[in-house]
Amino acid sequence: MDFAKVAPPIHDLGVVQNVEMLELGRDLYVHGCSKCHNALRITRYSKKKWSRILPSMVKESAFNAVESEAVAAYINAVLHFEESTITSAVVAESP
Repeated sequence: MDFAKVAPPIHDLGVVQNVEMLELGRDLYVHGCSKCHNALRITRYSKKKWSRILPSMVKESAFNAVESEAVAAYINAVLHFEESTITSAVVAESP
């Protein structure tokens, strides 16, 4: 499985703050979440859908508070990056 497509590396997101926490979140997403099921491409779901999925998955995973926050922060960073990339592409195409 190509984890770079499923869960992009932090350096691909252009993030410079909270890198350690985001790295932890990515690692937990790739290796922790896939213990029970396949790690799905993060952008498969919207922010709204993730806000419903995460609480139950965190409870099932037994992640501690720091780990839970790290996974949520990583997912939000990926979604924010994807959203800003799409917005930039639309703006660039506008007359």
